[in-house]
Amino acid sequence: MKLNRIKINSEVIYLGIEYLILSIDPPNVMLKRIGGDEGSIMIPFIQLITNISQNETIKEAESSNKKDKSYNVNIPEHKREIAYKRLEIIKPIILLEDIKLNDIKAMYEFIEYYSQYINKGENIQQLRQEELIERIAKNADVSSRTIKRYIAAYRLVDKEDTIDGIGGLVPKSGIGYSKRKDNKVLHICHPKQKDVILDSIDIRIDEAYIPIIKDVIEKEYLTKKQVNKKAIYDSITIKCFIKKLLPPKKITIYKLIDRINPQLKLRMRNGKEASGIYDDVERGFSNEDALYPLHIIEIDHTLLDMDVIDEKSGYVTGRPWITLGIDVYSRMVWCMYVSFEPPSANRVRKAMQHGIFFKDSKKYNTINNWDIFGIPNTIYLDNGPDFKSAEVKRMINETLKSHVKYRPVRIPRYGGTIERLFGTINAGLIHRLDGTRKSNVTKLGEYDSEKEASLTLEDIIELLTMYITDIYHFSEHKGLPIDEGIPMVRYIEGIKRVGYPEYIDKSDEEYYKTELMATEMRPYTRDGVRLDTVLYKSHDFSEFIGNRNTKYKIKYDIDDISKIYILNPKSNEYIELPAVSPSADVLSNVNKYTYKKIVEMARENGVEKSKGVLGTETVVTAMANLQETIMKKYKKNRSIRKQAERSNFEVNIKIQADKPTTKKASLEDLISIAKQIEKGRSKE
Repeated sequence: MKLNRIKINSEVIYLGIEYLILSIDPPNVMLKRIGGDEGSIMIPFIQLITNISQNETIKEAESSNKKDKSYNVNIPEHKREIAYKRLEIIKPIILLEDIKLNDIKAMYEFIEYYSQYINKGENIQQLRQEELIERIAKNADVSSRTIKRYIAAYRLVDKEDTIDGIGGLVPKSGIGYSKRKDNKVLHICHPKQKDVILDSIDIRIDEAYIPIIKDVIEKEYLTKKQVNKKAIYDSITIKCFIKKLLPPKKITIYKLIDRINPQLKLRMRNGKEASGIYDDVERGFSNEDALYPLHIIEIDHTLLDMDVIDEKSGYVTGRPWITLGIDVYSRMVWCMYVSFEPPSANRVRKAMQHGIFFKDSKKYNTINNWDIFGIPNTIYLDNGPDFKSAEVKRMINETLKSHVKYRPVRIPRYGGTIERLFGTINAGLIHRLDGTRKSNVTKLGEYDSEKEASLTLEDIIELLTMYITDIYHFSEHKGLPIDEGIPMVRYIEGIKRVGYPEYIDKSDEEYYKTELMATEMRPYTRDGVRLDTVLYKSHDFSEFIGNRNTKYKIKYDIDDISKIYILNPKSNEYIELPAVSPSADVLSNVNKYTYKKIVEMARENGVEKSKGVLGTETVVTAMANLQETIMKKYKKNRSIRKQAERSNFEVNIKIQADKPTTKKASLEDLISIAKQIEKGRSKE
């Protein structure tokens, strides 16, 4: 699945008619009809790419081989790591090709991340590829011939329209086994987390030996005891005798152990030594200015300084979290996610999804479009566990193919751009709304936030969208150059210099939504797939029914557990599996948090065994009991009200007559607020 980029002289099909792109003059694009006598037409860039998405994509992609548009995501973890390390080796060569085509962003990226390959005073555009390969080979301790082989494999697969040719860099070892009818797969799992597959090895050995070998490797070999191969073979031999099996040959077990990912072996047996060898030196947060739009995006979370009310009952629920991403170059807001979900990898996923896709701000009757979208070069994050998780790193590095950096610990000045954005939004909007908590108790004074609260979560999202799109993006910003002091102006002028960023076609959005979901490996048995005591099943996947040793990649949205997606190993496409026990209808829009509470309640009532599957009737009963419990405590306990919001429960409590359910600020009010802000800035 490729990222898209509009270029001059590209041929496109717009509203069913073939056009040639004559020029790109942000925010517009000039087109000329191919084979027609009519003159050129000028249309907004967003209008063009939205309409070619609805009909046909860029013509050069249309003529390419479309037999396999999906990336081969069914790759063992260690092979995936090797592929991306190889990609990192050849990335400077790929960038050099773009630099010679006058791609300014490629030049900036080369200088920022690969400056060690440039001699002092050397002109990058005059650097020959052969010379660059020699420098990389010396630095990476890889032969020039190997690097050329990586480049050739990358380009070959890249032409076949897969995801940037990365599939060509996957090691081919073991593929010969996988094509044989007698091939079996040995999944080596984490000793303490049986659902986490650490490595997968193709083997040809009797099925009866697999659970024995698997058990010994996981529990005895991949431990800090660092047991040698002979001890492992002896243990396997003993277990075979107990099972009345002839032990396998010693050489077979020794070779099998040798085929385990060496990084995995060292990390599990000697973590400290492995860290010194394998851990990347994380590029730290640099305090340099961004050089073009979407060069640097800063993302962070904070609690909003206000109370919101429940839409149904009118009672105060509490303070929601907001996640924002800002384009450091232009100060445009790249992404936003508002909910009661505390900081987590899921919040980061949802926010990044909002950032990369086209934004539909018009549903909130905004005057302007929320025009910033696309793939950033670098994402700067805080050091919190929600940002440091392997899942977040993979989303940025692999799915978005961007760089990730972390700000230094306990140094507040780094990340100041996003902190100032939070301050501006609070001062410009939140602190002026009913229910505000201000920035501290002193400023709040005698104001009763809970008593005055009158806006729902959806109201806040609407007002924030209006404020960001129609006011913040068009207000003077003292952190920007004087001649480009308005975020939207700065963004457009930057786009004129370097071009629009890579974007995701609307037809590919579902693919990326799936890619950004949580991932696990699970077996598919006659009962289907079990995830958190829910069973999922579909006739479309029946041909892959097997034992519990064979596992498949699944994706799921934690906000809706009524269905999951499982990877078809033949087509490399995801198949939807609806929940069958409990039913998908009952679990529709139920999140993992809610279901966890339901299971807890069922266990308290003795309905479910320790690892059993809840039936539909049991879930309905438990859900009703949970909702009743929430309703009883709702009035007195704010944490219960927040739980109700996170659970998507409707709490049918009579609304107080003197408490309005909504009190939205009008656009005129917001414009008035913006003018007041500008007056305050001019006095500074």
